[in-house]
Amino acid sequence: MSAPANSWSGILAPDEDILWQGQPHTAINWRGLINPLTLMGVFFTGFSLFWIGMAFAMTANTDAPFPFNVFPLFGLPFLAIGLWMLGGRLVMDAWLRGRTWYTLTSQTAFIARNAFGKKTLESWPLQDMDRIVWEEGDPGSVIFHMKGGAGVQHGNNGTPIRFLGFHQIDDSQRVYSLMRRPRRELRETQA
Repeated sequence: MSAPANSWSGILAPDEDILWQGQPHTAINWRGLINPLTLMGVFFTGFSLFWIGMAFAMTANTDAPFPFNVFPLFGLPFLAIGLWMLGGRLVMDAWLRGRTWYTLTSQTAFIARNAFGKKTLESWPLQDMDRIVWEEGDPGSVIFHMKGGAGVQHGNNGTPIRFLGFHQIDDSQRVYSLMRRPRRELRETQA
């Protein structure tokens, strides 16, 4: 996010400095296919294609009245669900990352997003971070765990599925180092 410094007026504290700004990579993360959802996507997609094909074959050569000639279309919602689980979720994730910007200041981690006609800016104080985790990779990620579990998305069974952080960024180790020092200083002054 290469925004001019004056665009941050009213958002940053007077003594708050911008340390780093960046945007995540927008390539599709194909490693996400190694997931139980992919297997369910294969099942849903296969079932819906079978349903649509069989329903079409049964109604194609008949003069069926209105409700019956659209019967094959009832498989389309299942096809959409199957394609979403099969890989649509990965495409959506890449699309959202293309509309996401990260900013690290001496006091706060900001995540800005401009998607679906809505602009959001989330701020996460460094002093409220219980842990900061560096995930090595090219690109890598810097994950932060907040006090009280804020910022963690959970699945239906309660297990975390995605943690808050700067995902898939260049120079993630440097960003991790940049976060640690001000976080430590803020916590020492708070104690």
